[in-house]
Amino acid sequence: MSKNFVFTKLNVGDVDRLEKFYCALFGMEVTARVQQGEGEAEMDERILAKPGTRGPQLILIAYPNRPLPAPGETVLGLMVDNLDKSVAQAQELGASVLVPITEVPEHGLRLAFVADPEGHVTELLQPL
Repeated sequence: MSKNFVFTKLNVGDVDRLEKFYCALFGMEVTARVQQGEGEAEMDERILAKPGTRGPQLILIAYPNRPLPAPGETVLGLMVDNLDKSVAQAQELGASVLVPITEVPEHGLRLAFVADPEGHVTELLQPL
């Protein structure tokens, strides 16, 4: 039986703002939108993926009638081609740098941690 990683769901407050942030920063596009439910079950979901792929996906989900969990519930990890450019672009898009660019030669990587405009953490990685 084949098993593959398919998606990560990130519970957000402003789904429109974070859709723009993640699409711009990581070259993703919205592949589907799901809006359904009423009251506490009301939800707005945006499914993001790299163009021309079926996954893995980042799904942004907002429940407008529920309290928002505190940021830090998950850390996204994304490989980038140019870490310096990606960190600068993240800041231009409203992110803050939590851990500046650091080389980790024992793992063959450079990395940085940024927080999106709502405080969700992403670890950006680039091979040395």
